Amino acid sequence: MRRWFWISLAVFALSPALALTPEWRDVDVNQDGKPEKVVVTNLADVAFSDQGQILGWYIKTIRATDFRGNYDRAPNLVRSGQTLPGTLSDFRPTSSEFTRKDPNDPDSDFIARFSQGETSITYIVHPRFLTIDVEVQSPTPRKLIWTGIGGTDSPITKWLGQGNNQPINAGQGPAVYVGWQTQRGAGFAMFIRPQTPTPISLTQLNGAGIAEISVPAGTLNLKVYGGANELVRLHVEGFYQLPGVFQPNIWGQISMGLIWLLEEAHRLAGGSWILAILMVTLAIRLAMWPLMHKQFKSMGEMQKIQPLMKKIQEKYKDNKQKQQEEMMKLYQEHKINPLGGCFPLLLQMPILFLMYKIMVSYEFGQGFLWIRDLALPDPFYILPILYIFVLLASTWLSAAGNKDALRQGILINLIFAFLLFTFPAGVTIYWLLSTVVSVGQQWFINKQLGLPMYPAKS
Repeated sequence: MRRWFWISLAVFALSPALALTPEWRDVDVNQDGKPEKVVVTNLADVAFSDQGQILGWYIKTIRATDFRGNYDRAPNLVRSGQTLPGTLSDFRPTSSEFTRKDPNDPDSDFIARFSQGETSITYIVHPRFLTIDVEVQSPTPRKLIWTGIGGTDSPITKWLGQGNNQPINAGQGPAVYVGWQTQRGAGFAMFIRPQTPTPISLTQLNGAGIAEISVPAGTLNLKVYGGANELVRLHVEGFYQLPGVFQPNIWGQISMGLIWLLEEAHRLAGGSWILAILMVTLAIRLAMWPLMHKQFKSMGEMQKIQPLMKKIQEKYKDNKQKQQEEMMKLYQEHKINPLGGCFPLLLQMPILFLMYKIMVSYEFGQGFLWIRDLALPDPFYILPILYIFVLLASTWLSAAGNKDALRQGILINLIFAFLLFTFPAGVTIYWLLSTVVSVGQQWFINKQLGLPMYPAKS
């Protein structure tokens, strides 16, 4: 049973971590026998109809997921049974082109352009972002219909009028933005923001929000976000700053503080994200140094009295109440709080969780040595393997010569270490550096307490 557990864990951890190569693909999305053009990126796949509409907008909850044309279970922002997003009135394109600005640049934009005479609608898809630029050119005024959102029968709709501070669920007139959310503070979202306040009518009908955008004679430019209804991603895409888009809870507010810290460190580091992560890690470790000192000292003191604890357990093995009383006396004599090392340890986990949430949604646009993108897992697992070695050193020091504690620590920590194989490289770097600092601090305290560095020989 144990062997199968470890095999399953290894298969999960060592699943491919390589990024996809963004590209155009021909896929029969609606299964009508004719393939549609689909732009595939690490964040989403977007399918276009031959009429210049968005036929499917498939979001990847895990970066670099390759749907391989099977979109049946993929989250689709396009609501079925409604007019397709990007439907332009009186428009029947006679030509279409699907190109890329620079085929040799993995970050270059994809362009889908549909034309009929002097009228055209152009979509620009950025491989590292979930916001699509939409440009409509028309010699006469028209209407552009945009509907949403897939995944719910009761979408939360938002219409923010020009000069208003908070959105309402429906409205008409010059709008700063319109939006759809599947849930408050979770799920998925779609937002449309015109370059300048533009007349937009937003209504609700049969469980869908229908936006009717007035296209003037000339050019209309829109930015359309489609992705997770999540604080960090909305911040990255430039939509979080709009009034009423997202209301963060306490954890979200802490996340924004960490993002500010990362972005300030990035600025001070001259644009290097790896140096920014290093600076933030050291800042967090310095702030936690007194608490971690207390934790390691408490753990060391507990190891020092292990022989006395074993004697009490042996002496009162048939009297649990007396055993507990004697244990408490032992703790009092040596001025040890048996729970003293728990709080600092527990404090680290929310920080790690928040760093994970930030980095899995953040867009670094930067790698480090063999790592192409800090938001993706290490493709060659070098960082997780380094972490395992550092973790073993930490476990060795924590055990302070106690063989049983050493065995238990290795088992528990290795299970967690395997999870890091799927973590974004940026999170792994943060946790690796943080653990290295912990090992140094722990070694210093163990030396001060005179604890053994090696298990006693049998």
